[in-house]
Amino acid sequence: MTPNTNDLLIFLCVVEARSITAAARQSGLTKSAVSQALKRIEDAVGAKVLFRTTRSMSLTDTGARLLPHCNSLRQVQQDLQEALTQSGRDLQRTLTVTAPHALCQSLLVPVLSRFLEEGRGCVRLVAEDVPINLVEHQIDLAIRVGGTASQSARISKIGSLHESIFASRRLIEERGGLPAKLDDLKHWPHVANDWQGDPITYRTDAGPQLRVSPRVRSNTVLGVRDFLDAGAGVGLLPDLLAEKSDKLVRIAPVSISPIYAVHQHGTTPPRQVKEVVSALRQALKR
Repeated sequence: MTPNTNDLLIFLCVVEARSITAAARQSGLTKSAVSQALKRIEDAVGAKVLFRTTRSMSLTDTGARLLPHCNSLRQVQQDLQEALTQSGRDLQRTLTVTAPHALCQSLLVPVLSRFLEEGRGCVRLVAEDVPINLVEHQIDLAIRVGGTASQSARISKIGSLHESIFASRRLIEERGGLPAKLDDLKHWPHVANDWQGDPITYRTDAGPQLRVSPRVRSNTVLGVRDFLDAGAGVGLLPDLLAEKSDKLVRIAPVSISPIYAVHQHGTTPPRQVKEVVSALRQALKR
């Protein structure tokens, strides 16, 4: 029969302390509990492990053979505890979040900055418009717009992304004011993200649509926003992002898409993940 692991560690403590009383004090146990642990070991191996008198204590041959294994067992336990402690520190220290560029500056940065101010660890933000593998890239939390997650991931809707057509005040003034209808934008210069294709198509909830070829293209929504700020044309932007600019005017609402929080932590995500998801949900409500 194999002795109990805890009993073997108690035995090691007794040998090193050279006293049951001292071992009990060091391990926070009663002398009776220590004596019972030694008896269980002896019952399991079928032999005495210690010679004990009222004044002395020494190892038997069986005890001497057990001792190195007890030392190895303690080392394994210490290594495991250190690994678990370090893992806990890492989790507390760094929370890795990914989100599309459109949401990083306007939503994630403010929320995560408050998270840092409250002393809740460190964060790493990965701006990526194309969904990336959460496990492969060690992502704790992904914020995605409109798409669905794999069946193995946990997904919850946290809000909606409103997108509209925007232009700078300067361009609107140059063009004689706001257009009366969507079709009036046909001869305006347009700025588009690469994903919109060429020609681009604007479709509004009211029904009208417009197809035009863009004058300027960018591979990021931030590039589109900067070109619109500079008066280079009219284009599609998330309202959250456009609101950060005092140069842009909304011409027409275009679409509303769901925003999801996605993670691979099952039904018990880390506390930091739950806190950030809650804060993002509140921010989107505002």
